[in-house]
Amino acid sequence: MIEQKNTELTWWERNKKKVFIIGGVVIAAGIGIVVFKNKDALLALVKKGKIAGNNIPLPDAKQVIDIVPEATNVIKSETVISTPLLNNGQPFPVKGFIRELPKNCHPSAEKLAQAAELGIKLGEHQTIVDSYMKNLIDAAA
Repeated sequence: MIEQKNTELTWWERNKKKVFIIGGVVIAAGIGIVVFKNKDALLALVKKGKIAGNNIPLPDAKQVIDIVPEATNVIKSETVISTPLLNNGQPFPVKGFIRELPKNCHPSAEKLAQAAELGIKLGEHQTIVDSYMKNLIDAAA
């Protein structure tokens, strides 16, 4: 049964660990060879960096640096988010439905009365949403 399972796997699935191990060894050996062949240049670079670092003058303790902040201009930008239009932008009706409210919210007395008239029993954290039209252009905006 194990042999049958091995035939169902692809070559990559069967040999993934081996490929990673061999690849890691090859990369490590390559880095080692590059470092070994260039060790003189690398040592000179390290020594030069240490010498250059020792020549940096230290600031006087009495020296005071006065930093004046520059004035900046604030530019307001508006982000426009485009969303695909439902129903090709044409208005359409949405039927009323029951909505779940957060745990600390309760339905209003008006909505409880409206649900009772319709014969709907609402749960503790539920309210009824009236029917409305979607994709209408608001004249106030």
